[in-house]
Order: sequence, then structure tokens, then C-alpha cells
Amino acid sequence: MKNLLLSLVMLFSITIQSHELSDKLRGAWSSDQTSYYVVILHDEQKGYEIVNFSFAENQTLEETVVEEGSNYIKTRLYNKTNNFETHVTYTFIDGELHCKFEGKSNHSSVYKRYWLMTN
Repeated sequence: MKNLLLSLVMLFSITIQSHELSDKLRGAWSSDQTSYYVVILHDEQKGYEIVNFSFAENQTLEETVVEEGSNYIKTRLYNKTNNFETHVTYTFIDGELHCKFEGKSNHSSVYKRYWLMTN
């Protein structure tokens, strides 16, 4: 009985952990270091959809997920207007979205959740 209970608890925690990252990443994010906002959506069947947009640059950029880990997702970001390509690794740490850029741009940025207000 003890083993059955332990097995159920472990199964439940594994299931919760797999949804935990997508629940934390889902939403709109902004940073003082850039004019771009990041929107992260997640659906069980479609997976992640990540869109960057900037009102200042009047531009929208989509990212393609290339790798998923238990505590991160890695994407390919490509801007066809200027041939800019970089990879971004997203991790969620202490309520913030940490982004490590590698490729034509090599730097890290921290994004905070952006709360959308409606009327």
C-alpha cells in the first residue's frame, strides 16, 4: 500500500512538472533592455508559439522551437528583413523570464511579466 501511494505521488509530480514550465512561461513579457515584447503561448497538441513584436520598430518576429528541456526552451529567431538569426534559450527564474541569445547576437536579457489591461 505504501509503495502504491508513493508511486501515485511520483506520477502526479512528474505530470505536474511537465505542465509547470509552460504555465510559468505562458503570457506576455517585456524588458527595459529592448523595445520588443515576447508573447509565449502553449497548447498541448501544438506546443509552444512564440512571437516578438515592437511598436517602436513596427515589426513582428516569430520564433521556432528547436529544443525543449525540463526547465528551458530553446528557439531560433530569424528576421528576414535584415537576415538576422540567433538562438534564444528561455528559462524561468524567480518569476522572471531569462533569455540567453546566441548567434549574431550574444547577450542575456531579463524580462518581466507584462500585464495587459482591458477596458
